[in-house]
Amino acid sequence: MQIKQMAFDKLANSMRLYSEVCFKFDQLKLVDIEEAVNNLDRAVEMKLESLHGLYDVTKDQFEYFKYADTSLLILIRNAIHHKDHLLFRSWNAEMFLDDG
Repeated sequence: MQIKQMAFDKLANSMRLYSEVCFKFDQLKLVDIEEAVNNLDRAVEMKLESLHGLYDVTKDQFEYFKYADTSLLILIRNAIHHKDHLLFRSWNAEMFLDDG
C-alpha cells in the first residue's frame, strides 16, 4: 500500500503545483513569456508523468483502458514522453512564443 500511496501523493502534489503555475502565469508572462509558457508546459507534463506512475502501480486494480479519459491521458503521456516527433506543442507555445 505504501508505494500506491506515494504515487497518489505525487499526483496530488503535481496537481497542486500545476494550480500554482496557472495562478502565476499571467503575472510572469509580463516579465518573461517564454519562462511562463515553459513552466506551464512542464507542469502539465509533470501531471501526466505522475498519473502514469499511479497507473504503473495500480493497473492490476483499475482498468485504465476501459475508460476513454484515462486511456487518452496515458496515450498522450506516452507520446510526449518519448519525444521522437514534433507532433505535440502546447497551445500556449503556439500562441505566445510563435506569434499565434
